[in-house]
Amino acid sequence: MSSLKFTKIFFDEPITEKETYFGITNDYIVGAGSMQGWRKSMEDAFAIAVTMPTDPQTSFLGVFDGHGGHVIADFLSKNIFNYIITDPAYLNGNVKTGIENAFMRLDSYLMKDILFGKTEAGSTAVVVVIKDDTIYCANVGDSRAIAFANNEVVPLSTDHKPMLPIERQRILEAGCFINFDRVNGDLALSRAFGDFSYKKNKNKSVSEQAVISQPEVVKKTITQEWEFVVLACDGVWDVMTNEQVCRFIRMRIERNIKPDLICEQLLDECLCKENPSARYIGTDNMTVIILVFLKNTRLRRYQGIEPRASSLNLI
Repeated sequence: MSSLKFTKIFFDEPITEKETYFGITNDYIVGAGSMQGWRKSMEDAFAIAVTMPTDPQTSFLGVFDGHGGHVIADFLSKNIFNYIITDPAYLNGNVKTGIENAFMRLDSYLMKDILFGKTEAGSTAVVVVIKDDTIYCANVGDSRAIAFANNEVVPLSTDHKPMLPIERQRILEAGCFINFDRVNGDLALSRAFGDFSYKKNKNKSVSEQAVISQPEVVKKTITQEWEFVVLACDGVWDVMTNEQVCRFIRMRIERNIKPDLICEQLLDECLCKENPSARYIGTDNMTVIILVFLKNTRLRRYQGIEPRASSLNLI
């Protein structure tokens, strides 16, 4: 949760039923899991396309952590990939610029829409596009993506928090303040889709507003040393470090446990087992995606089922 607008937000018992996903190609296996937990509403969403009929060499993963409602996160999960693959820069081979353009165009559309423009909701977005042995990770907010390669964690994103120097400077120059590490004492993010009340300074450009939807995009080459990639919302990262998550996943991959089941186990591990009034961490909605590379020499035997070409699997 990224906003400090409290009512009674917790159930007396957590909802532990999970939405899961499993997909496989000749190159990798993907699993996902999402759980409402203690919260009275589910504001997370995710999207996966292991291959695209119009572009079979491209895959897409995305995790979206909503706040103030689920409408922005839901819209992103259903539409952001189409914004990316139809962007002129993307179609001309400039994937990084295409992703950046898509993020900004989509948020602009939402802000101008007669319904979305009036909402107080917002959402993070951490998105991975894999194309031609290259991974592009675009991030807005504090959902996070990491890879595990050469026995090391490889960060693919930066959490956008108001106290980061470059974020703090932009927030203050846009006329807002920071209190309790939050924009105007409320929003714990410095970049997000939605949250339009922080994007209305008429003297500032879109990229100079207190809160922006401009992503940071990381580009890396995938080698045979890459074992897996993880995308998750802050409900997971608030509980476990990057290293702990990688250790948790790798131990289970070595036991030949499929990634969708690993996701379920990871969510259960992060869930607060106590009454939320006694412990805040582990009470958030939680979503995680794990993609395992089968080209890695260590992981070639890790095939829960026979690899095959997959069609569109967009959630």
